[in-house]
Amino acid sequence: MGSISSLSRAVSALMTSQSALNTTAHNITNVDTKGYVRQQVIMSDSRYSTVGVSKNSAMQIGLGTDVQVIRQVRDRFLDSAFREENSRLGFYESKSNAIEEVENILGEIEGESFSKILNNLWESMSELAKSPEGLETRGTFIQNATIFVEKSNLIMGQLQDYQKNLNTEVMNNVKRINEIGQEIRSLNEVIAEKEVHGAKANDYRDQRNLLVDELSEMVDVSYREDINNNMIVSIENVPFVTVGHVNTLDLTYAENKSLLVDPYWPHLSDLASDPPQYQKLYNIDIPTTTVANNDKGSLKGLILTRGTRTANYTDLDDPTIYKKYIEPSEIMTVQAQFDNLIHGVVTMINDTLAPVGGTTGPYGLNGEQGHEIFSRQYIDDRNVTEDVTNEYTLYSAGNLKMNEDVVLDYNKIGLSREIGVDGDSSVVEEMLEKWQAPFSNIDPTLNGELNFVDYYNSFVSGVGTMGSGTNNQVANQQLLTGQIDNQRNQMMGVSSDEELSNMMKYQHAYNAASRVVSVVDDMIERVVNQTGLVGR
Repeated sequence: MGSISSLSRAVSALMTSQSALNTTAHNITNVDTKGYVRQQVIMSDSRYSTVGVSKNSAMQIGLGTDVQVIRQVRDRFLDSAFREENSRLGFYESKSNAIEEVENILGEIEGESFSKILNNLWESMSELAKSPEGLETRGTFIQNATIFVEKSNLIMGQLQDYQKNLNTEVMNNVKRINEIGQEIRSLNEVIAEKEVHGAKANDYRDQRNLLVDELSEMVDVSYREDINNNMIVSIENVPFVTVGHVNTLDLTYAENKSLLVDPYWPHLSDLASDPPQYQKLYNIDIPTTTVANNDKGSLKGLILTRGTRTANYTDLDDPTIYKKYIEPSEIMTVQAQFDNLIHGVVTMINDTLAPVGGTTGPYGLNGEQGHEIFSRQYIDDRNVTEDVTNEYTLYSAGNLKMNEDVVLDYNKIGLSREIGVDGDSSVVEEMLEKWQAPFSNIDPTLNGELNFVDYYNSFVSGVGTMGSGTNNQVANQQLLTGQIDNQRNQMMGVSSDEELSNMMKYQHAYNAASRVVSVVDDMIERVVNQTGLVGR
C-alpha cells in the first residue's frame, strides 16, 4: 500500500511539472504575440490522508500535488488606468493630427504662402495708385487679384476636403466599434462555454482584453465581468455589449443640409416620429473638458474637430452661436475666420469700385460703371444682395471667381471719380485706407477690430496656439499612458530569461519525479517477481 501511494504522489508531481513545462513553453512561444499575457501555474498540496493521531496533532500523509489554476498575471487596476488614459490620448491625438493638417494647408500652398499673396495684392494696389490709368498696373492688380481668388478657393476647398476625410474616419471608427462589439460577444460565448467546468480560456481572454484596449482608444468605455464570465461593455454609459447581444451604432446626418454624419443609438431613438428623434452618441452642447472627464475617445475628437458642416463668415455674426457651435470645432473655426478675411477683402474692393446699384460708383476708362472685380460662381448680377440662407449668394471663399468683363478688358475697372478722367488716384487711395482700417475681430466675443494684415497674423497665430496647446496635451498623455503601459508590460509581459529559468526549474522537478516513479516501479517489480520463491 505504501509503494502504491508513493507511486501516486510521484505521478502527481510528474503531471504537475509537465503542466508547468507546457505553460512555460506556451509563454515563450507567444513572447511577441500582441496582447498576450503571461500565464502562471499555481500549484497546491493535494488532499491529506490521516493515519493516526499523536499527542499534539493528527498524523497525516500527503497525497501529492495538484495544479490549482493556470492564471493570467494581470492587474485590473492597471488595465483600468491604461484604458482611461489611452482614451484621453486618442481624443487629443485626433485633434492634434487635424490641426497639423490645417497648418499644412495654410502654411504653404504650391510653394506660396497666403500672407505673401495678401502682400502682393496690397503692393499691386499701391502701384495702381501711382498710375491708375496705366494698363500695366491695372493688369498687375487683376493678376494678383486672380491669384488671391484662386488661393482662397483652394484653401477653402482643401479644408472642406479634409473635413470630408475626417467624416470618412468617423464612419470607419463606427464600423470598427460595431465589429469589436460583435467580436467581444462571440468571445464571451466561447469563454463561457470553455470555463463552465472550471477551466481557464486564457488565450481567448487575451483576445477579448486586446479588443477592449482597442475600443478604449476610440470611445470612453466601462466594463465588468458577470458571474458567467461574460464581459459587459458600455460606451458613454450606454450598454453596448450585453449577454448574447450588441447594441450597435448607426449614422445620421449631423444637421440639416449637411453631408457630415454623427453616430447614434438606434435602440434608444424614436425613428417612427415625425421628424425622427435620434439619440446621438455625443451631446455636443455639453462642453468637453478634462475637469468634466469627458475628453475621451478618438471618435469624439474627430467629431468635434470636424464639426457639423462647412462654416463661413456669417458664423461670426452671433457671439453666442459662435461660442457654442463653431469654436469647439477647429475646422469650422478656421473656415469661419478665414472666410471672414476673404469676404472682408472682396467686399471692400467691390464696394469701392462697383457699389451695389451701379449709378454712384467710379468710372472705367471706357466710361462704364458697376463692373465688380470679384464675382460669385453662380451669380453674375452685382445687384443680387447676399442672403445668409443661400450660400450661393455669398462672397465667400470657395464661391468666388474673377469678373470676366474686367479680366478681358482692364478699361472697365472703375478708378475715376469723373467720366473721362484717366489719372484719378483717389479711388485706389480709398481702397488703401480701407485696407489699413479696422474691419473685424478674429473672435466675435472679443472687443476691438483689426485690419486685414493684423487679422491674418492673429488668425495664423491662433491656429498655431491651438496646435501648440493640443500637442502639449498629447505629449503629456503619451508620457502618462506610456508609464502605465510599461507597468502593465513589466507585470503581464513575457520575459524570455525568466521563462527559460522557469523551464529549467520545472524540468528538474519533472526529472526528479520521473526518477521517483522509476525507483518505485523497480521496487514493485522486484516484490512481485520474487514473492513466493523462498522454499521452492
